[in-house]
Amino acid sequence: KSGSGGSAATLALIHSEAARHRFFHWHLEFPQVFDSGGSESPQGWSGGFTVMVGNPPWETVQMSEREFFAESAPEIAEAGTAAKRKRLILALNDSDPRLHAEFMQALRSTEAQNHLARGGRFPLTARGKVNTYALFAETFRDSTSFDGRCGFVTPTGLATDATTAQFFADTLRAKRLVAFYDFENEAKIFAGVHHAFRFAVSCMTGGVVSTSTRLAFVVRHVSDIPDRRFTLEPEEVLLLNPNTGTLPVFRSRRDAEITIGIYHRHPVLIREGDPDGNPWGLSFKQGLFNMASDSHLFHTAEQLESLGAEFDGWAWSKGEHRWLPLYEAKMVNIYDHRFSTYAGATQAQLNVGSLPRLTDQQHSDPECEPLARYWVAEEKIRAALDRSDDTCLLGWRKITNAGNERTFVFQAMPTSACGDSLLLVFTPTRVKGYLMQAVLSCLVFDYISRQKLSGSNFQYYVFKQLPCPSPKDLDRALYGWSQSLGDWLLPRVLELTYTSHRLAPYARSLGYSGPPFAWEPERRAIIRAEIDAAMMHVYGLRRDEVEHVLDSFQVLRKYQERDHGEFRTKRLVLEFFDQMST
Repeated sequence: KSGSGGSAATLALIHSEAARHRFFHWHLEFPQVFDSGGSESPQGWSGGFTVMVGNPPWETVQMSEREFFAESAPEIAEAGTAAKRKRLILALNDSDPRLHAEFMQALRSTEAQNHLARGGRFPLTARGKVNTYALFAETFRDSTSFDGRCGFVTPTGLATDATTAQFFADTLRAKRLVAFYDFENEAKIFAGVHHAFRFAVSCMTGGVVSTSTRLAFVVRHVSDIPDRRFTLEPEEVLLLNPNTGTLPVFRSRRDAEITIGIYHRHPVLIREGDPDGNPWGLSFKQGLFNMASDSHLFHTAEQLESLGAEFDGWAWSKGEHRWLPLYEAKMVNIYDHRFSTYAGATQAQLNVGSLPRLTDQQHSDPECEPLARYWVAEEKIRAALDRSDDTCLLGWRKITNAGNERTFVFQAMPTSACGDSLLLVFTPTRVKGYLMQAVLSCLVFDYISRQKLSGSNFQYYVFKQLPCPSPKDLDRALYGWSQSLGDWLLPRVLELTYTSHRLAPYARSLGYSGPPFAWEPERRAIIRAEIDAAMMHVYGLRRDEVEHVLDSFQVLRKYQERDHGEFRTKRLVLEFFDQMST
């Protein structure tokens, strides 16, 4: 350009890079749009498009070493650990300098894209693992004129994930969300996308206030939207997710009404920014050990046996040294820390992440414990816990699905090692712990959890925003009972949980010094139904709402009708609910 202070070489480099990266500037490309006057966007731009519609790319702005080397160097892509992969990449500098240079160029390009995204151009969406669909969504919204509208197709995570929470909350608070229609891809609207993937169509204004938002979730066909959609006010959405401002995932207006009613009656577990917003005094820890970066701390049975250690059916020991089992999420279930075992697991089961389940007969033996895949030195576990209270651990499965038999799988486990597939929660005293176990294991809490989950990761930010009665609520008598709800729950939770000697410290902390309780499936079903019915009352549900909540557990119904000839849980819960109502 005439008058430029740059040298010819500098200008040539600029033009070369501009062509290679296909630089695009909205104002330079459409000056007549952005210089047309009108309102000013949050980016400081005036004017804007009347309508913007698009299906932006869905790509993570992150270098994937495995993808890069999948064809050119499979031995690197298939390396067992990240550390080994990095050593092999470094060795390429000598063995294949051309491939190493290509990798470094690709890495540099990814870093440059991240730098551009995080440099202030995208203040609301350049967070966490940056994805291009989020950047485009922010661009679309901010490039639309005040009285215009924009619409785009993105993964459903735009409205539900933590990384895009600020953008979506800002859209809701400004009342700019007109519609959000969530689809599952079972009808293969996108032929090349997995059938279980969730995507959505969003419509936002450029600035004009939208007094209500049209919503539809888990839609398969576009033609289904008129029958499936319902409306919510922005304030109702923000009530449900006060920390993040993200969307719940309601399948129907009925689900929305029940859930909103619960939120009006009970606070969320943790309201961030509120000094009184953590009535349970909760703290968290994502597992104790990362399955990748901490793998050097894991020992197999063969390794420990070679050291001369002896196995007692649960842990290994040699002299003063002891190695405790590493619990993984698939090994535990609700009121059952002995759900599945590596003992007898076939390669086919391991390939799909499934394990053999302990039988009722095995459960009835209080000495029987699941066999772990790895063991960790006890001193490493104590250091990772950094707590004096070691009666048990409380946690839930991180990987789940709203279509599973149960979505929120919470359990008490012996103090031991835990992988990062188990998210741990700590209470100030163990007495509160058993109360929390009762609430977080009940069907109505699970029902609410399903309304908040669009993917497969039940992260802490989702958990914190779930409504839960406070400890004080559980200290009160329910419907004229002579004892408090907490006192009523204690023996029931204890009997369901304490079925093996490994949880003796947990039982002792609750004042019980007897032997483990017998594993009796029929009795356990009755006790769990009693607790579920009581929690329906605590959450303030009417009988017709209880029926709706129970009917939403379709997978549970299918299994029980197969095994018992009826939806046993529904019958029992309704019977106890009615008894507690009189």
